[in-house]
Amino acid sequence: MAKPPELWAFILTNALLFITGCLLTALSYLAYYQNPKKSSYRYSTVGFAFIVLGGLISPVYRLGIRSDYHLDASQRLILQSAEAILLALGLGLLFYAVVRHDGSSSTVGGVGPADSDFYDADDRWHRN
Repeated sequence: MAKPPELWAFILTNALLFITGCLLTALSYLAYYQNPKKSSYRYSTVGFAFIVLGGLISPVYRLGIRSDYHLDASQRLILQSAEAILLALGLGLLFYAVVRHDGSSSTVGGVGPADSDFYDADDRWHRN
């Protein structure tokens, strides 16, 4: 089977999605590891993981299971539906994490709560 440029573009874009998603998942996990009391970091980690899984469905099925890049219409719809479910679940968890995030205990440069006077905290940050 010859490798058309479209196949290489498919592989490259999915690899980029996988690498970026894994980096975001790892960063979110590190934030949760450093602040285990913040459940929003846990939800964002799981949300990014679902997004990565959603992005893996098509390349794994097409290249790993089926071993053929070309799919018929019903297979394409099933793959797109599965991807959409995982992406929607991941984005929903990210939305929930952002809405539920309590920023009152976070600090800006170690000077106090982030919701205190923003300009005052900015001045202290630049003086140090």
